[in-house]
Amino acid sequence: MTRILWCLALLILWHSAALAASKYEESVKELAEGVAAEAIKMKKSRLALLDFVDSTGEVTPIGQFLAEELATHLLVAGELKVVDRKLLLTTMEKHELTYLDTSQAKAAKRVAKALRADLYVTGAYLEIPEGVQVTARLIGPYTGFPVGAARSVLPKAGPLAALLKQANAPKPPAPAVVTGPVTPPLNSHENELYKISVVNISKQDDQIHLDLLFINRTSHPVKIGCQLLDTYLSDEQGEQWKQDVAQNREGLCTRGMELDPRRQRHTGLSFLTTDKPPKGSLTLHYHETSPRPDRIINLDGLTLEAAPVAEADQPTPQAPSAPTP
Repeated sequence: MTRILWCLALLILWHSAALAASKYEESVKELAEGVAAEAIKMKKSRLALLDFVDSTGEVTPIGQFLAEELATHLLVAGELKVVDRKLLLTTMEKHELTYLDTSQAKAAKRVAKALRADLYVTGAYLEIPEGVQVTARLIGPYTGFPVGAARSVLPKAGPLAALLKQANAPKPPAPAVVTGPVTPPLNSHENELYKISVVNISKQDDQIHLDLLFINRTSHPVKIGCQLLDTYLSDEQGEQWKQDVAQNREGLCTRGMELDPRRQRHTGLSFLTTDKPPKGSLTLHYHETSPRPDRIINLDGLTLEAAPVAEADQPTPQAPSAPTP
């Protein structure tokens, strides 16, 4: 009798798991059919799928998994073509497209043209009691605006259930970090994508060096870059100091740098001094090439750190003279 009950219990569990898996496949298929119907209605046939994001706009393993699932079902259906994911990411990096937004419309056009993509597909997901609600949006590559959408609720089954369990697992407490006093920046500029701060400026030999701190304010990677010869220092007298091309072949204004979402990174700029030393405060004229071509940022009020006085250069204290008899 006990053995029969165990068999019945196992059979019920197997049936429940199979039913959940079947419902999951049906839900993903429903989402894919909705996206395909919207694209076909507009007579579009080649789609570029970006990673899906969570409710805060962050790309997560769940979002990447959902985008892959949707792409697979669209390919299996055979009515539409889907751009290869690696090719999409490589092309986006080449044309400095970090995310789809009307402010990056030109880059989005270049990427779509290079990939021959008719539409972008972006998506977001939200965990609800009934499952995971997934919304896919079709974006026009030449306008940056949504032109269609599809939605489905996926049950928490299979690989999705495992990813949700991992995402909802309690995070271990971060170790306490003891830090010293934070030195305020000399000057900062903040825009919709990042914050740039001049942390320190010093002169050594024939170079003026600036220590810069960049902070990515978005939930997307940001490519940072500047124009080499048009990024320079000037002082109150109008004198200018430019970057030495030979010493900046690997620098920010030639190679650039990729700044991860919500992360910060230090970098530096070095300027070749002339015969005339700087007088008064300095201004950094930062000519941006990425993420916004030709944006000019001026950070003024920068004062050179006083060079440390070498021990040999310090005046030798004089011994007190003997009183005159």
